Amino acid sequence: MSRFAGQVALVTGGTSGIGRAVAQGFSQEGARVAILSDAPQGDIDAAIAEGWAVAGVRADIADAKAVAQAVAALAERAGAATILINNAAIWRPNPVPDSPVADFDRHIDVNLKGSFYVTQAVLPAMIAAAAGAIVFVGSVSGTAGRAGDSAYSASKAGVAMLARTLAAEQGPKGIRINCVCPGAVATPLTAALRTPEGEGAIAALMDGHPSPRRRFFMEPAQLADVILYLASPQSSAIHGAVIAADEGLTATM
Repeated sequence: MSRFAGQVALVTGGTSGIGRAVAQGFSQEGARVAILSDAPQGDIDAAIAEGWAVAGVRADIADAKAVAQAVAALAERAGAATILINNAAIWRPNPVPDSPVADFDRHIDVNLKGSFYVTQAVLPAMIAAAAGAIVFVGSVSGTAGRAGDSAYSASKAGVAMLARTLAAEQGPKGIRINCVCPGAVATPLTAALRTPEGEGAIAALMDGHPSPRRRFFMEPAQLADVILYLASPQSSAIHGAVIAADEGLTATM
């Protein structure tokens, strides 16, 4: 029997990168997948046409009202979410003091507040069912920090603590919550780093990177394996955890 048969998995940012790999993984293992994304509608429609998502809504997760409406619409089309993967996020460098305040605000609005808005919209159904699994996607930048990334790092540190506090709050109601913190992953979000101009910086990081594969960028499928595990009954002992999935990067930081 498929691991997620009878489950409804809502994945934010589910049309590309880690989110796409996660959504496809859930679909392959029997879940009905719903996507909430600000990607072009064509990308959402393609996911449904290809059969690995049963419903999708385009919305900016930084807009609480839009999120509430989107989650309600997805519940009508796919069923109430029994699994939530808070994956959607933005990233761009914002060295201080040169970066505009708007850049900092946007990271907090999308990465942190957006994750809160989606969780808040999904929780009532999970509480009513006395069951559910939520996985937040943080970042090692939110645990170790990185020069030039104050907005992203601060937002992802907030995501990790949001996951832990909600775990303390919602665990007694039957909802299991964890946070996974990826290292560098080959996604559209990191495309700007995977250029000839970035090779010097990547080489410097690789000097101290303990990965046995000796590759700086992981594949989205590697993170999907971790996230699906955390959403599955096999990880029932793990609750309120913030887990680095970085091939050892933070072991040297």
